[in-house]
Amino acid sequence: MKKFIREYIKIIAYTAIGLAFFMTSFYLLINYYHQEELSRPIYISQNDANYLSYKSKLEEIDNNLKSFHNPGSISDSYYVMYNKLSSCSSILKSEGTLATLKLDTYYKPYDVYKLGSTFQSEVLNKCWAIHLSYLTSDKVPNEFLEVAPYITNSVDTISGQTSFALEEIQNNSSYFYTTNITSSTIRNYLSSDYTSIAKSYNQFADIILTLSKQINESNNGGM
Repeated sequence: MKKFIREYIKIIAYTAIGLAFFMTSFYLLINYYHQEELSRPIYISQNDANYLSYKSKLEEIDNNLKSFHNPGSISDSYYVMYNKLSSCSSILKSEGTLATLKLDTYYKPYDVYKLGSTFQSEVLNKCWAIHLSYLTSDKVPNEFLEVAPYITNSVDTISGQTSFALEEIQNNSSYFYTTNITSSTIRNYLSSDYTSIAKSYNQFADIILTLSKQINESNNGGM
């Protein structure tokens, strides 16, 4: 009887081990399948509107800053603003930003995620937080103080939409079984997330462009 019980227990144990091995293999296969589904890239074409618009704005910003001349003839506050905008112009073109994308190229979810992360770490945390957040102080010319609340609200909105896109990419990168429909949905989300992040770059470039126009007009006006 004891021998029978031992054999019976062995059978149960082997069965449990077999089921565990089967389930582990099944979930590993699902994870691999899902990873392959999510790694399908999105294509950034030569006619990508967000990219082309961004590059055009950067060029216009540089032209405005180049027109800024004779800083000794104007107040120090304008010259400080000019230096800060020049720094931001360099940041907007730095490695990893929208400006350095290679068109006619395929990008994976992680690439899009890095694009958004760079926007947060470089554009928001450096250009805005370090250089331009002082717009709300009394150390800037009056015309810049007037637009400061609008700019601050815009930056908050831009930051929010970028964070949402990054969170969505992270959520869609978790491993679970997907059908063709859900996989297509995930890829559509990725395309939408890229658009949101690229839009954030463009909206922030609009802010810098507006400021560069103002300082250039003030300079040419003899202030």
